[in-house]
Amino acid sequence: MTKTIRQSMFAFFVLFLLNTKVVRADDELLTNATHMKTHPKWVTAGRVNRIAENIQRLLEWDIHRVEVVWYTDQSAFEQLHGLGPLALAISRKKDNTIYLGPKVTEQNFDQVFGHELVHVISYQKYKEAIPAWLEEGLANYLAKMGSVDYAYLQKHAFPADVRQLLHPFSGSDDFIRYHYIASQALVEMIAKKCDLTNLLRLSVGHGMESYLDTYCRIPDLNGAFHAWVESHKK
Repeated sequence: MTKTIRQSMFAFFVLFLLNTKVVRADDELLTNATHMKTHPKWVTAGRVNRIAENIQRLLEWDIHRVEVVWYTDQSAFEQLHGLGPLALAISRKKDNTIYLGPKVTEQNFDQVFGHELVHVISYQKYKEAIPAWLEEGLANYLAKMGSVDYAYLQKHAFPADVRQLLHPFSGSDDFIRYHYIASQALVEMIAKKCDLTNLLRLSVGHGMESYLDTYCRIPDLNGAFHAWVESHKK
């Protein structure tokens, strides 16, 4: 091999290295739906895409790319959102960002991240169409955040009006848990009584609540919810 050829090959190798990005565990991750400046090593583009594509398919929407910020310090994360120690992650419309706390792990990431992407699509696509008292339940339902504990619901008094099941920003652990579980049970009930996908389509730009009566044939939401929960007694 001549000196000229060796020099040319070396120059090509250097150029290759300079133009090849070696992805490390803490390097930024960019997908069509999200941008993470840092992330745990077990978060991959393939995993993020799989979760995002599933939620986008269910809600028929291409996410306008959101920032994703990871917190490794629990105190700093709680100071950010002010919701107490139970919050695993939050999404904020005002800065188009998902914030993930240190309790988001390799085991629960898919469900937690999917839950937050439902919130993202809710404010990007549906605006105010999905009632606030139903949004947490919808996010749990679509992200498969576990099954509804109907035995737990049956041990608690029914709310005077299910429309009071707004996001529980404060209160006891039990109070917060009840709101999330009851809201998810509501979505399960609605999905059983009508086509949830079509209900969401109808709701864009109009508001979902009116269609619960006309399309899903649930004129008495509270009565229907009471009967639904009671029907799950063993």
